[in-house]
Amino acid sequence: MNVLKSSIPSRLAVAGSLFSMAVMLAACGGGSDASNDVATLSSQPMSATETTQAYADAAAPRAQPAAWELAEDPATEQAFLASQLSRAARETAMNLADTRTKWNPGHYIATGKRDPATVAQILTEIDDFPQVKGLLLRYEWAQLETAKGVYDFSKIDRDLATMAAAGKRLFVMVSTKVFTSGGRAVPDYLRTAEYEGGAYKILIGAREAIDSENRYGENAALHNANVRDRLIALTTALGKRYNGHNAFEGVTFNETAIGTTQVPMTSAQLTAYFANLAQIDTATKQAFPNTVVMQFINYPRPYMPGLISNMVSSKVALGGPDIFLEDWDLNTRVYPMYDPAKGQVPIGPSVQPENYQATVQNGPVNPPKIADLYSFGRTRLNANYMFWTRSFIGSPAPYPQLLQFFRSSAFPKDAAGGLTTTCPATFASCVPKL
Repeated sequence: MNVLKSSIPSRLAVAGSLFSMAVMLAACGGGSDASNDVATLSSQPMSATETTQAYADAAAPRAQPAAWELAEDPATEQAFLASQLSRAARETAMNLADTRTKWNPGHYIATGKRDPATVAQILTEIDDFPQVKGLLLRYEWAQLETAKGVYDFSKIDRDLATMAAAGKRLFVMVSTKVFTSGGRAVPDYLRTAEYEGGAYKILIGAREAIDSENRYGENAALHNANVRDRLIALTTALGKRYNGHNAFEGVTFNETAIGTTQVPMTSAQLTAYFANLAQIDTATKQAFPNTVVMQFINYPRPYMPGLISNMVSSKVALGGPDIFLEDWDLNTRVYPMYDPAKGQVPIGPSVQPENYQATVQNGPVNPPKIADLYSFGRTRLNANYMFWTRSFIGSPAPYPQLLQFFRSSAFPKDAAGGLTTTCPATFASCVPKL
């Protein structure tokens, strides 16, 4: 069965909502050192400077889920789950030996702009909050590997040194998706038949594409085993360099949602994609035995139980790209998938720009309280880490409100800002530093 042909009523659009399109655009940006344009969400227009800053500070790229990604497919779900359980049983002997894990749960600021001036500014903003442990910064695969086996980690080195000097820590997101028009998700050497072109095109913000490739971003072709192996080679090199660095708190991969592809993937390709992603997660944890390795999950629904089963058996943390307080799809299909991982591996939900503005995906502007977002991550999702986007989108701007919340009496002043600090059951021991 090709799950791409499945259909269910979708909650992906609210007719007439200016918010929904603007939020798609904002969520797709950031990550480079350059600024970009942005669509304004607020009914009170921002200045040109505020608008540019809002977009530049958008977090890791996002894919709006396609209808097929929300669809139930019990046969596919059970088959993929069984395959991952079988794989885990075969690889029991390969599991990591008991080791110490760097463990500094708490709050982290996510930003799409990581030039030295912005990073320095953020570190100044959070200097008074020991519960805010550091930053989550995104680095695209194509930026980290300039040619086959030729790695450029200079920007990570720079940012890591800055974090260490400030007494903070760095989470690195290795991005395999690009939502900028004409962006390159993978290194150029992968664009050959050996790697099936290395990437496939995805609609930017799920907009209609009419005879224009400029409306497409890219996603790495992880269904190809050769692409999988090259990504594993990258994370192996990263682990060799950074696993022992005490300021390097963790490495994570972007969300699992594929979105709307220009050419629909077959069922066989989808199964290969997520089987390969599971292997990438496992191999990355093996490369980082003393470091938190995390996978952001959401859709497509049929593949998530199997992927999460692999994550727990491989000691890979579970993260997520959204906290929408009242969204039906997330509350009934995604957030319950956190439950099997609670207490077993680290949990790390994130708050995206649109989460500050609405309580449902693509819903009307209805900003929740920062305290409510925090409470949901802390109690419903049992977070060890929370990643807060440095967003100025909306009126009043969310990020200043977030800093105000950190100063308030409602924010716990223990070391982790109220988040769960218990060492996960799959870890032998947790230590602040090696």
